[in-house]
Amino acid sequence: MTKMRPGLIIEGIGCVKCAEAIEEKFMAKSTVEKIFSGIHKKMIFVHISKNVTRKSFLSSLMDVPLLLKGIIEATHCHCCREIHFDFPAG
Repeated sequence: MTKMRPGLIIEGIGCVKCAEAIEEKFMAKSTVEKIFSGIHKKMIFVHISKNVTRKSFLSSLMDVPLLLKGIIEATHCHCCREIHFDFPAG
């Protein structure tokens, strides 16, 4: 069994409302296989679908900054304003 590695890590998500909204938006993308929400550490891990290249995954997520901003504004959240994200090498 191969270990899944996240293609995107989102940090600063401190509430369930935002985490669920992020999961809903990202799971709608065909390049995303799974999302692990580590709210206790204020982190969300987005995993690449099998048989999807890293380049395709990154291309499908070019709108991450706008997507995250839209989610936070739509939920009227004040605890998740300091969001950071990273596409770890892999």
